[in-house]
Amino acid sequence: MKGCEITFMAPRSRRHQGASVLDAVLRIAKAHGITRHTRRTNTESVGIGGRSHSAHFFELADEPEELSFILANGQADELMRAVKAEGLCVFCTRHEIEFFQFGADASETP
Repeated sequence: MKGCEITFMAPRSRRHQGASVLDAVLRIAKAHGITRHTRRTNTESVGIGGRSHSAHFFELADEPEELSFILANGQADELMRAVKAEGLCVFCTRHEIEFFQFGADASETP
């Protein structure tokens, strides 16, 4: 199938209405029927303005995180519009991809 991979990136410390910004993105996605995702934590990143974000031994709040979705193009457009409408301060990338599901879970589509 053809579609998009959308990855949202933010430090764990970034908040929107009391929740982490990536939790807010996940809430929006679920409200639009999107349930499959992958969440990763990273060691270090450098954001806009050259500010470094990293996980420190005593303080994990600034740890960089990524939240990725594999979606059909229409779903990708819908999610991006909804995130923008919510007014979130979050960076994202979008790549056109081909994706496949093999094995017993083949009936489950992204």
